[in-house]
Parts: sequence; C-alpha cells; structure tokens
Amino acid sequence: MNGEGVLNFSDLWLWLIFVGAGLFFILLELLLGIDTGLDMVFVGTAFLIGGLISWPFKLWGVTVIITAVICILYVFLGRKYVHKWTAVELEKTNIDAVIGSTGIVLTDIKQRNVGRVKVRNENWRAKADEDNPEGHEIVVTGVAGATLTVKKYEGGE
Repeated sequence: MNGEGVLNFSDLWLWLIFVGAGLFFILLELLLGIDTGLDMVFVGTAFLIGGLISWPFKLWGVTVIITAVICILYVFLGRKYVHKWTAVELEKTNIDAVIGSTGIVLTDIKQRNVGRVKVRNENWRAKADEDNPEGHEIVVTGVAGATLTVKKYEGGE
C-alpha cells in the first residue's frame, strides 16, 4: 500500500476530525463550567469553523491554517475582551459589607479584650490591638465569627 491511501483519508476526513474536536472542546467547557474562562469554547469554535470552512476544499493544510489563524487571533486580540466581559465583580455582602465601616465604641475595648461597638445601627462584639475608650470612633478592619476587629478611626477623636 502506498502513501496515497493515507493522504486521501486525511484529505477527505480531517475536516470531520476538526469538527469533532471542536464539539469536544465546547462540550468539555459545558462540563467544567466557566472555570476555564470560555477559552475552550472559543478554541472549540475555531476547530469547528476551521473544519467546516475547509470541508469543500478537502485540503488538510487549509484546515490547519484556518484553525491556527482563528486561535491566534482569539489569544492575542479577543481573549482580553472576553475575560473582561465574563469577569464577575466581587461585591461585599452580608457580614463582609461591614468591613471599612465606622462606628462608635459603646463599652470600653481593652487591648486584646472584647468590648461593644455600634456600627450601622447594630451592636457588635469587638476587639482591638489597642485600647478604645467608650465614645471614641472606630473603623472595622475585619470580622471573625460574630466579633469585629476594629482600630481607632484616624479622623476621629
């Protein structure tokens, strides 16, 4: 058997292999979720388009070149915009939303001992690395369970 049989097979069926690989990458993205940043969808689409465009020509070189060009364009031009578009902005919610808020000391907070503070019209347990007497303004720097970590407010008393 000469090399023509193998060459004809790849010329005739390589486009189908590329379409299958493209569908595989797209389905893999669906299984993994958006953790890959939609990269597998775009690479899979490049394989799919490369295979479908080169199907009438039945030339493996055309399939590889088209797929490579689409992948390179995506990596160097489109990836930045796709990742920016799909990025989820982290927003503080629930208990973390209180970090950075200011409040008033209700009961003295001695160094490394728990006291009480009022932040956003709510009373909280609070601790600090420094003494904070009653009535002074504080800023919340962290949360551990139901206890706030606070420090003296720089613009306060």
